Amino acid sequence: ETYAEAKRAIDKGNAQWIEAWEKGDPEMLAAIFTEDGVMLSQGGRVFKGRQQIFERQREAMQSVTRPIKVSVVTVKIWVDGDTAYETGNYKYEYAEKGKPTREQGRYVTMWKRQGDGSWKLSIDMAVPEK
Repeated sequence: ETYAEAKRAIDKGNAQWIEAWEKGDPEMLAAIFTEDGVMLSQGGRVFKGRQQIFERQREAMQSVTRPIKVSVVTVKIWVDGDTAYETGNYKYEYAEKGKPTREQGRYVTMWKRQGDGSWKLSIDMAVPEK
């Protein structure tokens, strides 16, 4: 049952990620992470903690022109106790200086079950396509 519960939480978290990007709401995105969450950006930078992740996402969201279409598709989930590992594919489509731009790749995440039973994103790692 843990697997089904983790999958539901991950699906919900990913839907929130998409909605946050489409609305341009960095706070909504940062809320998916644990307090000490870590985000490894495709440029190789590491953002630690919800505040840094919020600031990074705000900057990224402000640098693109809306509308933006985001897709996050889970490929596989493994669950080990209170930790879930997820792999998937991401794609961002938007206009940059009037030109249609597409950014896509794969990702690896680690989700942790919290004391209140909810699941939060602990590590998010983007693996961009060359």
